[in-house]
Amino acid sequence: METARGSAASLPPAGLLVFAGSAERDVAFAKAFWNSVTLQPPLESRLGPGGPRPRETQRNIAFQIPPGNNQSEQIILEAHKAQKAEEKEKYLQKAKRRDEILALLRKQREERITKEQISCLHKPKTKTHQVRAKISDSDIEDQETVKALE
Repeated sequence: METARGSAASLPPAGLLVFAGSAERDVAFAKAFWNSVTLQPPLESRLGPGGPRPRETQRNIAFQIPPGNNQSEQIILEAHKAQKAEEKEKYLQKAKRRDEILALLRKQREERITKEQISCLHKPKTKTHQVRAKISDSDIEDQETVKALE
């Protein structure tokens, strides 16, 4: 924008911004501000790779072993193997514990079923139609009392 004293209402130039009559420090701050305000396209809409290297080399970076320091690489590999072994042992212990719990639950279920079968033989047998008849008698009495109240 042009900040000349006489042309305050004039339109900004189509090209670069002009800071006429401003201090150098203010011009530097304004340029830094406007450069930071410009929006970059989102990463998803960019056509090329994010960096200067092609995608193939970026993918293979993780698999490349830098030359030298084989001793440090060996230490890192041993630590990684030890960590994997610890994790495997931990998961095996959890699986063993889970199997023990499931076996205990199966055993308790079988014991409960056998106890129910034994107790079923000693329970007094009730006739279901007698129970229904008693309920229906009480329902009839209730209906009679309701009719009497009306």
